[in-house]
Amino acid sequence: MKIMLVNTLYHPNMIGGAEKSVQLLAEKVASEGHTPVVVSTTKQKDYTDIVNGIKVYYLRFRNLYWGIESGNKPALSKGIWHAIDIYNPLMKHKFNEILAAESPQIIHTNNLTGFSIVPWLCAKEQAIPVIHTLRDYSLMCVKGTMFTGEDNCSGRCKTCSMYTDFKKSYSNKGLVQHLTGNSQFIVDLHKQEGYFRGISSSRIFNGAELRKLAPEPTSTDGRDDKRRLKFLYMGRIEATKGVNLLLEAFQSLPEADLLLAGNINDAQISAKKERGEYPSNITFLGFVKPHDVLPQADAVIVPSLWHEPLPRVSLEAYSYGKPVIGSNRGGIPESIQDGVTGYIFDPAKPNHLLEILVDLIRNPEKLTRLTGNLETFLKTYDINITAKEYIALYEHYARMKTLQESVGGV
Repeated sequence: MKIMLVNTLYHPNMIGGAEKSVQLLAEKVASEGHTPVVVSTTKQKDYTDIVNGIKVYYLRFRNLYWGIESGNKPALSKGIWHAIDIYNPLMKHKFNEILAAESPQIIHTNNLTGFSIVPWLCAKEQAIPVIHTLRDYSLMCVKGTMFTGEDNCSGRCKTCSMYTDFKKSYSNKGLVQHLTGNSQFIVDLHKQEGYFRGISSSRIFNGAELRKLAPEPTSTDGRDDKRRLKFLYMGRIEATKGVNLLLEAFQSLPEADLLLAGNINDAQISAKKERGEYPSNITFLGFVKPHDVLPQADAVIVPSLWHEPLPRVSLEAYSYGKPVIGSNRGGIPESIQDGVTGYIFDPAKPNHLLEILVDLIRNPEKLTRLTGNLETFLKTYDINITAKEYIALYEHYARMKTLQESVGGV
């Protein structure tokens, strides 16, 4: 079966977890004997490449600029860009060319920023079933985060409604046959806002390549519970990610270390770092690949303030045998069994995170116990299971189409 996967970005344009998840899925689907084809966007001219055996179409943005480079654009340019991204006829022409060349049985759309809803419309015109996976909030929010200032949005604001009402309307016109999300939270939030009414839905976790976890040292084989604990943060270093909570906590915890792996996107944090205002137990590593830093950590912290759908960093932490301490925002609690694989804290409660950290520093044996629970829990996120769940959907809707065609031809 040929499946066309559509996502805003794909290797080598890797910024967040969505593109990593889509790549893992495509490659695993291929290993199961199917033929995935990927369509993504690029800043370059249109081109086609083979990435780890997967055919990938890279389409140059057909808008004022490439969507991922919107940071410093003027407000007027952003407004025009979002208006075009409601429905982009230039993208439709090219997408139809690719459909004609590939003839997929299923289209699996993911993040659609840069494509507008064109893939859905093209699929409808050619009677190709669509499965859509929610990995961000871009169908509801122009920033894709549902977060403004220092708070999560309680609903769509007027500006976001203006730019997303069309997408909401078309989510309810039968263009999508099945909706999935990488967390139940993101599925439920879209449904509550009136998206995808009456459309069947399911939660399918992001998949991860499972590693054989090394046995955790015990007190009898040399573990030194008196050594300094190292806590790791991986991701963009900015306020919405809750990094300021970490920095404040570790400035009062000189007996433990905080490692921050990621690019700094916050001017205030960058300025303080340059002035040397952070204590020596806080280290900014810059961008680092997970396998180069995770082995050094005792636990990973995911302190997001925004309703993050399901951070891949949790899965990566578990795959290296590291417990996760995460906020109770978005889909993060779905990836943590509180007190079993890590701890969940409320960033709205003063000192809640600090209390957890102090307890672990005083009782490091708790980390050993948590680590011992990870291997069984991690199987939930096995990419083999994720791929099989999606393949079952692909096959189901392909059969449904064949049945409808046969009935229609009688």
